[in-house]
This record gives sequence, C-alpha cells and structure tokens, in this order.
Amino acid sequence: MRGQIPALQVSHSEQEQRVAYHLYQFGSALKAQDEHVSDTVKDLHEQLNKLISMPRFTHLAHLFSLSSAETKLLALVYIQAQDPDVIAPFLGLSWFEQGPFLSLDKLATLIDDSLNKYTTIADFGSKSALFKWGLVHLSNESIGLQSAVIIAPYLHEFLQCGTTSCEHLSLLTIIETAQDPVFDSCYSLPKEDVTTQSLLILASEDEDITAWYAQQLALRFDSKLAYYTAEPSSGVNITHIMHEFACLQLVAQGQPILLYWPEISDLLQHNLIQLNSLIEQCKKLVLITPKAQPLLGEIFSQTLKIVLPTPTLSQLRDAWLSLYTNEKSSYLDITQAQQLVAKYPVALSHMKQLANKAKTEKSEDHDYWKTLQTLCFVAQSQYCDELAKLCQARFTLNDMVLNDKIAVQLQELIARVNFKSALQQRLPSFHQGCKALFWGKPGTGKSMAAEAIAGELQLPLYMVNLANIASKWIGETEKHLAKLFDSAERNNAVLMFDEADAIFAKRSEVESSHDKNANMGVSYLLQRMEHYSGLLLLSTNFKSNLDEAFLRRFHGVIEFTLPTEQERVQIWTRHLNSNADIHLQQGIEKLATLFELSAAQIINICEVALLQSLMLSKPLISRDEIAIALHRELSKQHAGFMAQQSLTNWLNGDTYGSHAYI
Repeated sequence: MRGQIPALQVSHSEQEQRVAYHLYQFGSALKAQDEHVSDTVKDLHEQLNKLISMPRFTHLAHLFSLSSAETKLLALVYIQAQDPDVIAPFLGLSWFEQGPFLSLDKLATLIDDSLNKYTTIADFGSKSALFKWGLVHLSNESIGLQSAVIIAPYLHEFLQCGTTSCEHLSLLTIIETAQDPVFDSCYSLPKEDVTTQSLLILASEDEDITAWYAQQLALRFDSKLAYYTAEPSSGVNITHIMHEFACLQLVAQGQPILLYWPEISDLLQHNLIQLNSLIEQCKKLVLITPKAQPLLGEIFSQTLKIVLPTPTLSQLRDAWLSLYTNEKSSYLDITQAQQLVAKYPVALSHMKQLANKAKTEKSEDHDYWKTLQTLCFVAQSQYCDELAKLCQARFTLNDMVLNDKIAVQLQELIARVNFKSALQQRLPSFHQGCKALFWGKPGTGKSMAAEAIAGELQLPLYMVNLANIASKWIGETEKHLAKLFDSAERNNAVLMFDEADAIFAKRSEVESSHDKNANMGVSYLLQRMEHYSGLLLLSTNFKSNLDEAFLRRFHGVIEFTLPTEQERVQIWTRHLNSNADIHLQQGIEKLATLFELSAAQIINICEVALLQSLMLSKPLISRDEIAIALHRELSKQHAGFMAQQSLTNWLNGDTYGSHAYI
C-alpha cells in the first residue's frame, strides 16, 4: 500500500495571499448579506491560524509574549497594510470607519470566530504587548476603539522580508565586530555566560578599553553589539526605549544582544528600575556600562562585574607579536616588541590597525618593526594639552656637539626608557618614570638636548613654559596640570618644563593669595611629577635658585656649559658645512678663538649669514656675511669696543675679499 502523498509546503507569502483572499471574501459576503457569512469567517480563521503558526509570527509571539488573539490581530493589520485592496468590500459598511484600515473595534470582532468582540476586546487595552512594545499604534489615540491600527515600519519589513534594518533605530546603533588577537594576549573570557545577565559592569582604569572589550565579548559570545548613542540626560522616555528594544531584538534575528550604555549610572533611580523591568521582559538583552555604582547592583536582578586590569608589559609585548606573525617569534622580534611597549602606550583598540598598516606600508628597507614604530610615533603625536606645545623633534644626539660627560648622562636617560622592561623585570622596586634637570646659561643646548632625546626615542615632545602656568592659570592650576599630565601619560610623551625657577624657586614666606595659589599648584605639580611614568625634563638658567630638597628628586642633574674652543670649531664647521667659501673656511678656527659664543648663537649667526648670501645671489657665504650676522649677535649683548675690534681684525685677517661695513 502506497503511503499518502504529503501536502506541498506553503510559503509565507503564499499563506499571506490566502488570508488576504479570505478576508476579501468575508467583506464581500458581509456586504451581500450572504446567509453563509459564518462559513467565510470559518475559512478566514482556518487560514489565519495557519499564518500565525509560521516561523515569523511564532518568533514574534515568543519574543514579545503575544497571546493568540494579539498575534491574529497583528497578522490582520499586516495583511491590510500589505494589500489595502483586501478591505475594499467593506466600503459603505459600518465596518469601514477609519479608512483605509479597519478600526481596532472591528479587528477585535474579526479575530473571534463567532464575531463577538467582547470575548477579545479586553486583550487590547493599554497593557497589550502589541502597543506596549510599539509593534502597532493607533492612528488617533483620542478616538480609542474607533482608531485605525497602524503597524510599525520595522515590523512590516520583518514580516515581509524575514529581517529588518537597523536604520529604523534612532537611539541605538549596531556595531560591527571583528576578532582582535590583542584580546587573547591581554585578557581571558569570564567564566560566566554573560548573555544570561541583566547588567555587565566593566571595571577598568582606562575607559577606552571598555568599549573595545565589549566588542570582543560580543564576538566571542556570538552576540550582537549595540551602542546607546543618544545624548546623555538625567532621564529617559522608557516608552521610546521599549520601542527601540523591540526593533533591536528583530534586527538581532534571535542572537543575544549586548547593549553598551556608558552613561547608564547617571539615570534617575526610577528610570533604572523601569529599565531593569524592561530588560527582564527582553529575551537575552544585556546592558553594559563601564561605571560601577552601588545603586546598579541593588536595582538590576542579574549583575556581573568584570574587572579589566591594565595589561602587563609582557602581555602587551605578546599582543604586538601576535599581530606580526603566527609563527614562533625570533629574539629580534621579541626585542623590537618590547621596545614598542616601553615607548608607545598605544590603545589596545588601535594596535591591530597600526600593525595592519605597517604590513602594507613598509619602509624602503622592508623593516616591519621600523615602519610600525614610525606609525606609533605619529599616532602618539596627535594629542597635546593646551598648556603644552607639541614639538616634532628635529635633532638626535649626533646633531649636537657635546662633551663626553654630558653625552654619557644623556645616553643614560635614553637607555632608562629603552630598557624599561628589563629594568622592571630585574628590579621589582623599579619606578618607570625618569626625571632630569638641565641647567646652564641660555643658548647652551638645553632645549635642543630635549629635542634630541625625543628624536632618539622617537617619542612626542611636550614643551611647557612654567612661567605661563604661574601667571596665566592661577586659581585653575591643578585642573590644567591634570589635563596636561593625563595627556602626556597616555602618549608616553617626553615632558620638558622650561624656566623651572619660575615655580620651584626658593620661597621665604607666603605674602599674598597669589602666592598661596602658586604654592598649591607647586604641591600638585610635585605630586604628578613624582608619579609620572615617562621621561620628565626641567630646565633652568640658575640652579642656585632651586630648593635643594627639590633637586634631590631628580635622577640626573646635568649642567650645560658654554662650548670649549675646540667644540666651537666643530659647531661652526658643522653649521657652515659646504655653504662657506674657502676664505671663510680658513678663518673658522680663529673665529672660534676670538668669540666665546653659545651653540645657539653660532647656529643663529650661520642662518642669518646664509640668508644674506642668498639675498645677494652669492653661491657661498663669505666672511662679510658672517661679520654682519656676528655684529648683530654681539649687539644684543651690548658688546664693547674690544669685541668689535676683534671682529674687524678677523674680517681683515687676510688680503682677500672686500671689507664689509660694520
């Protein structure tokens, strides 16, 4: 005996058409006062029951806890929105009150197979899930039962296509996630299933980490991630939020949802209570916030706090290595990665982007690590506080003429940064920060040395004039210093404070409120300096003006002296380079002997002399141009007759060339 042939499976759209056909037939029978109208009602309900048992409607019924009556009403509202012609037969009848749609009163009547609206009308009050979630709304709230019922656009799209777009969201934004190897190097997943919670609190000292961590969490728990992007406020419209959540759940297509809401702890208590009640009604929707407030744990029924410690240097090193290659890392790779960690506190969320860019933008020698270091330097150099001037280092130590004592001390400062990881591993009490004081006469190379150190380390340089802080920010000193240090620490900048004696000079007694404010600023500055994790430099022309107790805080106190005669020869030669004519080159040693100038003065003289030669269309600098520039420099110091006589003698030291007017 052959088995019975199964009925062909009907598609969703085909079943919609059947319901629409029988709804039309019912309207026609009603208009014709057909005595068999009850049969058409029976046929309509048979097809209607089949439609609401299809996946899209059963998903909605489960997601929003809809009753059978509510699901049928939703189906009818959708059918007439999909094909308005199905209610054409109702024209002219009392059933057609709020065209082009049937009213709530008539829909409630229609979904009862005996056409008795009183058995169903109670299901569609203000507490109905359909209206509460915003799946449908009335065209005119004041008319009540006589209002037409309108389906939400995102729900119409879902029933029509099986999916809905996040474009319908206004307060929330869906975030695309991508796996980041950095996460696996720095963190482990929580043991608990985060999708069963009401609220996740991500506790971290770095607020930038929490949003990135939420992305990785969503990816690893196969969840959708959304951000609450509306402007922060003290209260929220819970009805609006509920409608957004309904749309969000349909966008998620059954996946759990993690909703990152940074400012949730700022909401009023009654809003938080409402929000917790709403979350309990949702299917697998979890709130995430970086701010741990005791009130949150008291209100939300299922709260999980995840502490995100700052990654260790070895974890960050492993993260850089994981971004470079999946193979075993060489000793050179490990060393390069350690150097990156020591110098560039790149945000975890940016590491992958920089590594990918380094792979596609290698330098000419195809050195991945060198290219990556340059990218990190550029990224860290984009931020600076208003108190500081961001300087792109133009020099390295090779550009300076230094005596051996100063050169060794500067190299030690650089090594302290480069070997930070090794020092920390071998000296448990090692403090990451390093502080040095540069002192000496103006123009002896203090600022240039700061630039050279930053250039050697490939780190951003923040130049700060302490005299400006003392005068401009009185009363607000601590606030602005806090911003400065926070920015510098985020970017591991070299901090250079100029004119240190303006704030740290010896003080006998406090005489005014100005002095009190200044002293308060000094105390805070000392506190932040003590705990600064990067390289901090101070410069002053007069070390004797500084308090001895203050000087003991420094790892190095380096005196910058005027260059010796031999050093002046090197400075003149280096900066004149191939721009000097033969007669000027022959006079450099004598020039260095006659004038005890600082490096800054010599550099300035060479620049002015080169400009003079260009203005005269001369290919090379002669003694004449040097003499003019040197005369101007000496005039700044009110140089006496002897200096002017020495210049004249040097200029006329041979029988070549014209005599410049001095």
